[in-house]
Amino acid sequence: MKKYYLAVTYDVCEHNDLFQDMNEYPIRSSVDMEAEVREFAKLDVAPLVRVYVSDTHDFKNVTLHKDFTFHEYECGCDSRSI
Repeated sequence: MKKYYLAVTYDVCEHNDLFQDMNEYPIRSSVDMEAEVREFAKLDVAPLVRVYVSDTHDFKNVTLHKDFTFHEYECGCDSRSI
């Protein structure tokens, strides 16, 4: 059975209680998933990208496949700057 993957980028700031989805990107199964996810993170400056998997192309029923974190895109603020 074919699997369909969708990457969702998130903006995250623990100090400001921010956890907001930004964009969704379909993942091409023929491409290295980690490399493709890294490009999405760079494009959106996203510290978190979650990849979801579905058995259908319309993503009606999805489950979390894997989280990718990118420390280089973290907000950089700290609790003292609030």
